[in-house]
This record gives sequence, structure tokens and C-alpha cells, in this order.
Amino acid sequence: MELIFRDKKFWPLFWTQFLGALNDNFFKNALVILITYRAVQLGPLDAKLLVPLAGGIFIFPFFIFSATSGQMADKFQKAELIRKIKLAEIIIMSIASVSFTLDNYALLLFVLFLMGSQSAFFGPLKYGIIPSLVKPEKLVSANAFVSGGTFIAILIGTIIGGLVPSLESYVVPLSLGLLGFGLVGYLFSRFIDDVAISKEGVNTKVDYTFLKPTWDIIRLTQKNKTIFTTVLGISWFWFLGAAVLSLLPLFVKEVLQGDSKVATYFLATFTIGMGLGSFLTARISKKSVEVGLVPICALGMTVFLSILAFVGQQRMGLQVPNELFGISEFFFKPYSKGAFIGLLGMSVFGGGYIVTNMAFLQTVSKEGELSQTIAGNNIWNALFMVVAAVLIMVLTKTIGISLSFLVLGLINLVVAFLLYFTYSEQTLMLWMRFLSKVFYRVEVKGGEDFPKEGPVIILANHVSFVDWVILMGAVERPIHFVIDYSYYYMPTGPFWFRQAGLVPIATRKESEEVLTKAFELIYQDLDNGSVMGLFPEGWITRDGKMRRFQPGAAKILKQRPVPVVLAALDGLWGSLFSFEGGKVLFKMPSLRRRKITLTLSSPIAPEDYDSKEAQAWVESNVSHYDVKPLNVLAKDGHNN
Repeated sequence: MELIFRDKKFWPLFWTQFLGALNDNFFKNALVILITYRAVQLGPLDAKLLVPLAGGIFIFPFFIFSATSGQMADKFQKAELIRKIKLAEIIIMSIASVSFTLDNYALLLFVLFLMGSQSAFFGPLKYGIIPSLVKPEKLVSANAFVSGGTFIAILIGTIIGGLVPSLESYVVPLSLGLLGFGLVGYLFSRFIDDVAISKEGVNTKVDYTFLKPTWDIIRLTQKNKTIFTTVLGISWFWFLGAAVLSLLPLFVKEVLQGDSKVATYFLATFTIGMGLGSFLTARISKKSVEVGLVPICALGMTVFLSILAFVGQQRMGLQVPNELFGISEFFFKPYSKGAFIGLLGMSVFGGGYIVTNMAFLQTVSKEGELSQTIAGNNIWNALFMVVAAVLIMVLTKTIGISLSFLVLGLINLVVAFLLYFTYSEQTLMLWMRFLSKVFYRVEVKGGEDFPKEGPVIILANHVSFVDWVILMGAVERPIHFVIDYSYYYMPTGPFWFRQAGLVPIATRKESEEVLTKAFELIYQDLDNGSVMGLFPEGWITRDGKMRRFQPGAAKILKQRPVPVVLAALDGLWGSLFSFEGGKVLFKMPSLRRRKITLTLSSPIAPEDYDSKEAQAWVESNVSHYDVKPLNVLAKDGHNN
């Protein structure tokens, strides 16, 4: 919490965006509740069409103005632009107050467009200024606080936006709230520090024609494959989020038969889940961006969207009175808890998904193009959300509200698999870290100077079938292991093992073709800067003793002279996955977590690598080998 209360650079931005998000959602939810429960109709458009249309109207300005706003954010002083935008918010809220007084819904939809325009200019500034206000190791936390704070603000805005319209005289408190939040937000913006403008940013040309820069920035996001993949991943989330939020009021009223307070409760549940997911992600990620969370979170969203669809279909099969229930009555209904769990679970995973993606986008974007990249991201987001609004209008008219959740879930399942194929190595590394911490107490010694980038070979003793799990969970980089071809080519093995970058190998006697291909793949991976994991003994120990290191590592180093890190695994002999007692798995498992010690050497230069010394070092750091500690590799300063 230090960032939002004590960090003098960060907290003014946090509270500025917090109040802006609160005000946006105060207005939007009040408008949606009034349209839904007063059965507002504009010409041929009834409430069923006006609600998703309102979402599209708010998003449309992002498509028009984001490109120019990104150019402005990179070229001019971000803090000063934020202050001007907050002044515009006060003017817009004044028009909104007049519109509510006149009960003019056409004018209120125009105000919604103006709010979307103001947010389109604020977005690139908000995310573009964060890396300049916090240290790199706090980037994920800062994004989590901004996202989490935004969703808490959405929660507050959603609640009061749902409650105020239920008052007999709602216009005055609604108007005072809109103007008050806008004014306080502007006052906080006065404390945001000016930040340096990069040389690339100063040279940015701002194009106020709006259309041409939109096309140019869309092309900018496509230049880098990693950036474009991330942008599409973020845009898919906002497609899904916009669709779910458009469906929720109608789902509550027409399927669950809840009144406006129940609708507000569900919207609040969504925002609580998003905030909770954001903060949980910060705890999991700590000082680095765990992009492996993205496909996991996508899969989680699919599961809970399916629950919502199931609950809706179950409810349609029940005979209940044709009336709307209040909160106290609603929670005695058999379907209420399932709907709550489905929505909360979907939003928790959603929070983790969006925070991780936004932090990753900030790390891979160029400094002088960051705001423009975020603006390009906003354009793609807007396009996806407009499509979502149209799709929901079609789905609700054709297959109904409940099945619309199922369709969204099935499409999201496909997206989850595509994301897994994109981030498979990072996802597996995250899973291995989770599994190793759940089932073992792993202590890591050394490794502080493990190379952060570039090719590396890591050599480890082979004690059990989960050695690779411990190694992947302890090292901060994905490891491509060399694996016996007989395991690699098990049924479905190649499909999954290929995602992890595993390389199948055989002896010359078993298959010279597989052996030759293995070395080709190893050289290729090292040329690409990967970490290659080898078990130089060649097999898992059957008797607890170490076998002589095979010459494979030395052969690789002759062709690809790269640093070597030794890894000594201690504590896995006797585990369920070792051959202690002659059997694997068919042993009585311990109910206590086994303590494992992983000792890593400092990087060894390829010309200094000696297989005998390397073997002696590993043996000396594993207790069950019963070898006295040796001061090997000392001449190179690599002993631990």
C-alpha cells in the first residue's frame, strides 16, 4: 500500500485515475439502470438494444481519437495534459447534470460519447507515465494498483450509480456527485510530477486529422510480433468484458428475475473480482512480469463463464412467479449462489489476465513509442468492444441471454489454447514453480549471477522423474530439457513436449538419426539464446549413486562455446518419483513436504569446463552421494 499512500510520484496519479474511473462508472451505471428499469425507448430502440448500444457509444471515441492522443502523450508533457483532460471532465459532467434535469436520453447518450472521448485521451497518458514514475521492479505492482484501484472505483461508481436512480428525487444528488468527483480528481492531478520526454517522443509529429494517425498507429502495433500478440490478447479481454457487462443487467432482470439492487450487486461482484484478481497477480508476480499467467487466466474465465451459462439454463427450467426479487429474497433462490460464483470466478481470472498483459506490453514497448503503442492498443480494444456490442445485440435476439455466455466461453476456450501455444514455456515454468512449492520445501543456494539473457547450459544430477520440475521452478528463465526419446514419443507426448521446447535424444545404437537431429536442435536453441537443460549422466540413478558424466556437454561446448551452470539436486532420492527401493510411484508417499536443496554454481566459461571437476562439484553438494565436500572449481572462483 506504500505506493498509493507514501510514494510522492505515484499516489497523485493513482487518485486522479481512481476518481476518473469512479465518475465514469457513476454516470454510466446510473444511465444503464435508468434505461433498463424505466424501459426507456428512443425511436425503434428499446432497452434491450439501448444498453449494448450505450456500451458501443462509449467505446467508439477510442477508435477515432486514440492515435492522436498517443502522439500527444509521447510528444508533450504528460502531467500537463492530464490536468487539461481533468478540466474537460468537469465541463462534461456539467452537461450531464443538465441532461438528467431535462430527462433527455438522447443528450445523455451524447454525453456518453464525450466521456468516451475524454477517456480516450487519458488512457495513453495513464499507462504511458507509469514507467516514468516507478522503478522497474515495481512496475507490476504499480499496474496492479492502477487496475485494482480502477475496479474498486468502478465498484463504488457502480453501487452509487445503481442506488441514486432509485431515489425519488435523484437528479440533484446525481449532479452533485458527478461534478464533485470531477473537481476533486482535477485537484489531485495538480500534484502529478512532470516527467522527462524522450528524444524519440520530442520528434513525434502530432497529426490532428485523426484518421491517418489511426491507421499509422495500427501499423505501429503490428511491427513487432510480441507487441501485436499482446495487444490482441488485451483487446480480446475487453471484447469479453464488454460483452459480459452488456449482458449482466439483462441476465439479472430477465433470467434471474432480480431487481435493480440485485443488478447493482452483480455489477459490484464483477468489479470486486477484477480488483481481487489484480492484487493476487501482483503477489504472484512479485518483481517480474509472469506472462505465463495469461493462458491460465484465460482458461479460468472459460470455466466460470460456462457456470454462468449453466445456471441461466437451469433457472429457465424452474417455475417461478413472474416478479422481480430483492436482494434478501434473491439469495434464497437455488440458482443465486451459482450465478455469484460464476461471475466472481470469471472476474478474478479476468483481473489477473489484464494486469499481466498490460505490464508485459509496457516492458516490451520502446520508451519513445510507449504511449503511441498504448494508444494503438486502445484502438484495437475499441474495435473489439464495438464488435462485442453488435454481437451481443445479435446473440440476445437469436439464442438468448444464457446461451450467449456459453458462446463467449467456447470462443474464449479457443483463445486460451492459442495463448498457451504463444506462452507455453512461460506457462509451464509458472506451473512448475507452483507445483514445486506446493509439494516440496525447496531451498535454492547460489544462482544470484545466473545469466539473465543469452545462451546457457545447465547440467544437473538425475535423481528422479521430477528433477526438471524443481529446476524449472527455481530458475527465472524457461529451460529446454534434453529428454530420452522413448519418453518423448509416448502417446500425445510430442504435441505437449514440443510446447515446452524439449529435445528428444537417443544413443547412436538406438537411433543415429534421432541423435543427429537432437544435436542440431540443441545448437539451434543455443543460437536463439535459450537455456538448455542436460542430465549428463544419461539416465536416472537406480541405486542412488552418480554415474560418470557423458561427453555430450563437452561436444556441445566445442560447437557452441556458451556459459555452463552446474546444478546439484539434494533430497529427491527416496521420494515417490525416485528408484529408491527399486520402484517408482509404488511406495508409501510422505504426508509431509520433502525438503529439497538445489545448489547452483556460478557461470563457468566454456574454456574452463572440465567434466570430471563438474561431476566432483555436483557430488560434493549432494548428501546422499556420501562424498566429502570438495573445493573443486576454486581456481576459477566458481565454487559455492
